[in-house]
Amino acid sequence: MGNCAKCGSADILLTEVKSAFWHDERLVVVDGIPAIVCTTCREQYYDDTTATVLDLMRGDGFPQDQAQDELRVPVFSFRQRYPLKV
Repeated sequence: MGNCAKCGSADILLTEVKSAFWHDERLVVVDGIPAIVCTTCREQYYDDTTATVLDLMRGDGFPQDQAQDELRVPVFSFRQRYPLKV
């Protein structure tokens, strides 16, 4: 498979990953994405077919009725920790 383009390591493997994407104001997660992952720096690479399918999913707008599951995530305020003066 070659070496990692980011760190040069030869320790890479084929696996499945999940990734989060913003679509308008929604955050969606896609699970089961085939990827090449560097075990040294954790960089992920997708082949052309995988990238095309992800683009098609984004183009479809990630319809809610096709979601297999739903996650609930906490939202934190940066300004609560470090108030900014505007």
